[in-house]
Amino acid sequence: MMNNKITEQCEQLAALLLKQNKTLAVAESCSGGWLSKVLTDLAGSSQWFMGSVVCYSNNAKRDLLNVDATQLEQFGAVSSQVAEQLADGAQSVFNASMALSITGIAGPSGGSPDKPIGLVWFAVKQVTLESRSFKKIFNGDREKVRQQAVETALQLMIDSLS
Repeated sequence: MMNNKITEQCEQLAALLLKQNKTLAVAESCSGGWLSKVLTDLAGSSQWFMGSVVCYSNNAKRDLLNVDATQLEQFGAVSSQVAEQLADGAQSVFNASMALSITGIAGPSGGSPDKPIGLVWFAVKQVTLESRSFKKIFNGDREKVRQQAVETALQLMIDSLS
């Protein structure tokens, strides 16, 4: 069930996409499809939402969205490089005007000193621009980290269209 903030963000994003005649694709890892779910909770989202890939494993990242295996090995799945490649891959696979990716460590395990639990990388890709990545570190349990990641992803897309 969507909270009010997420509902408002989805409605604002939908209005911007429709006004600008743009389409959106998503690549999700740590959010596990939550972003795609809230986007498609909006009636009429098929007008601008092209699709998503929940690529939780490195194999899925590589095989479905063409993330470079060398970069996965060198930088890890939770990195700016992989986030940008995920967004590029989603934009290409779905032939969308823009794409967004989310990759992170939601916890409760899997963190390290260099990549703590709550670390999430996002990337936004628009057809005419290079991918841009953004890093956030969220506090809270697994659900809270994922919720904050979805809220941040929505805001990044809104900001990139405003």
